[in-house]
Amino acid sequence: MQFVRSTPMVCSLIAAATTVVASGAHARAQNSQRAPTAIVAGRYVAPDGTIGPKRIITLSNGKIAAILPDAKIADDAKIAYYNDAVVCPGLIDVRSSMGAYGNTVESAFSVDPGVSVIDSFVPDHRDFRLAVESGITAALIAPAPANLVAGSCAVVKTGGKTSARAGSVLRDDGPLVFGFGPATWKYDREPTSRIGAMAMLRSTLADSRGSSQHPQHAKLQAIASGKLDAMLFCNDAMDVGAALRSVGKLAANVSIVHTSDVHDLAEEVAGSKAMMIVGPYSFSMTQRTLSTAGVLSGAGVDVALAGRMPIEGGHALRQTASLAVRYGMDPAKARLAITLNAAKAAGVSNRIGAIRPGMDADLVIFSGDPLRLDSRVLAVYIDGIRVYSADEQQTALAGGQR
Repeated sequence: MQFVRSTPMVCSLIAAATTVVASGAHARAQNSQRAPTAIVAGRYVAPDGTIGPKRIITLSNGKIAAILPDAKIADDAKIAYYNDAVVCPGLIDVRSSMGAYGNTVESAFSVDPGVSVIDSFVPDHRDFRLAVESGITAALIAPAPANLVAGSCAVVKTGGKTSARAGSVLRDDGPLVFGFGPATWKYDREPTSRIGAMAMLRSTLADSRGSSQHPQHAKLQAIASGKLDAMLFCNDAMDVGAALRSVGKLAANVSIVHTSDVHDLAEEVAGSKAMMIVGPYSFSMTQRTLSTAGVLSGAGVDVALAGRMPIEGGHALRQTASLAVRYGMDPAKARLAITLNAAKAAGVSNRIGAIRPGMDADLVIFSGDPLRLDSRVLAVYIDGIRVYSADEQQTALAGGQR
């Protein structure tokens, strides 16, 4: 059982590492039940994805202040105790449409880099409450990849600092989405085929490197000069190869979204330094598909796993990770794939994705290993505020209580 209490004094080490915010909106949002100054659990997910021994995680101003060895509790502090549970970084769904109202694509133009998914974003959508209850504390919301250049993603938290409000925006300027494959081909506008699509993309990128001052080219110029990251949605292995050759060598950071079968391209992807976003997985998929994440990871590719909430339920992200491990992925790498690697793909790994000093205090308390589907979400903290407690069966989000 989880509870928060004031104890007679924690050792001076904790007292030195922890400062409590005393003013402002954030302070008003905090209270003794929802904003502890330290969390103690039986185990924690370390920055390398392994599960380490008991640690005291101290919090300050919505950040992780320190990760300390188990110590005798002897000082005055508000401690959240979770006994034999596991503290994990907040899960990140790196391929989501939660909170995005209506269509997330403008189909009139095949190249439309000025579009941003943030313009269709509804910050108090009920999707966020459901995400939190599944342990998902952040999501990358992507426009539908139905154009060659489909627009910019947004990265949001499922809750935020002020009264734990959902929809706190971490980033609204990318990555820039490129679509490869039949979804981009149209009968009433170019391109109408794969060969036409590739010719158009090469021409568009070449133009963006020229002297054009058209505002629509600004993001493409940033891609071409290596100043902006890209997310490449690929329908099949042929598209993955084409994506690597056309955009993969230009952008600062490249993530390739593909799930089904790139076993034969694993070494090429590894050599390109691109990340792969794989998933979601289901129990009905073939063994070859389900082994994709393990094959890529084994070849040295950084893999992030996707849940596609709300198209798939909140369970899909952990189910994907669990299946990836069952079919060959290293467990530590699977934990990274739903936390730190997902944050890297979203371009926000300086803020979220790992339990390290200075990172946002976005934490999920699981009853056991997050990769075990029988492990329950006991509590969720975002910016150091407890926004969900299984004991209380409620969420402190804009969506309200259950």
